[in-house]
Amino acid sequence: MKRTVGKITMTLGVAFLALSGVNAYAQELPGEGKRAKPARPNWDSFWFGQEILDQGLEQLGYEVDRPKTLGVPAIFTSMARGDLHYMADTILPNHAPMYEETEGEVRRIGPIMDPGTIQGYAVDRKTAEEYDIQYLEDLKDPEIAALFDQDGDGRADMIGPNADWEGSSAVVRHHMKELGLEDTIRVVQGEYTMMSADAKGRYADGQPIFLYTWYPNPTTMDLLPGEDLVWLELRNPTLPDDQMEQYQPLQDVKGCASNPCEIGWLPTTYYVGVSEEWAQDNPAAVAFFNAVEMHLEDRVWQNGLMKAGEDRDSDIERHASMWIEEHQEQFDSWIKAAIEAGKE
Repeated sequence: MKRTVGKITMTLGVAFLALSGVNAYAQELPGEGKRAKPARPNWDSFWFGQEILDQGLEQLGYEVDRPKTLGVPAIFTSMARGDLHYMADTILPNHAPMYEETEGEVRRIGPIMDPGTIQGYAVDRKTAEEYDIQYLEDLKDPEIAALFDQDGDGRADMIGPNADWEGSSAVVRHHMKELGLEDTIRVVQGEYTMMSADAKGRYADGQPIFLYTWYPNPTTMDLLPGEDLVWLELRNPTLPDDQMEQYQPLQDVKGCASNPCEIGWLPTTYYVGVSEEWAQDNPAAVAFFNAVEMHLEDRVWQNGLMKAGEDRDSDIERHASMWIEEHQEQFDSWIKAAIEAGKE
């Protein structure tokens, strides 16, 4: 299914090129006659960033398909085969194993957002304050763990990342083992979006909740850190492999009892994952992706609009257009640089 926004953004792109002194009618745009097949993951907290990339490629002359929505492992496999071409929502360190599995077939470009999210463990504020819960290790206490028990086995039931999110799942497994929490915490893994929606329902009913999460996403825009949730710190921060070399406590984290906050996770960084075969044939697109720069506050702003009900694809397209207009001079420079790269 083709995008309906294409003709509008192409018109804007041609207008920009004319104003910037490039004769768009005498010179073919680098994407003319080419097709771009974007992908997006099955959560919507950064579809807005994907749309900005898509609109940029349209201004470069590409015919851009509607993004294909899939699980991340399926997207990496499709990009490696060349069936899909790019995705904005590739995250390090979380997606590092997928990059390793598709080495030479999927290229990472960027970063386009650093940091992209703050991630860690959270519990509802009411329970944390009532029982003085500040650290993940506090759940070694069976009485504290039982507060979050849902299935009657006495252990805390924590919503974990999707099982196929290997990077974040590996960190959770590492923490449970290294911090001695396997006997008191049961990590529940399934479809994260559905499980976190269930947690919001239980919170609304006054029940304790405990989850791995990140900010911003649809859950943490509804249940705000510092108001509804608190971040759990680690008394003894530890991470798998070589991640501790990059680790440092985070400053000014809302919902954390300490400053700096020993959150025990690396903040995430967002890259564009690109089919290597397609990247080699499309230097202008690569140059554009490499130039794009966004900020965490941009996501917070746009996720707030979705929380207010503006969550249809047409809304997200409009949000991206608004962001581009707000950053027009910078965006135009990215387009111009991409056009120049396409000539080389």
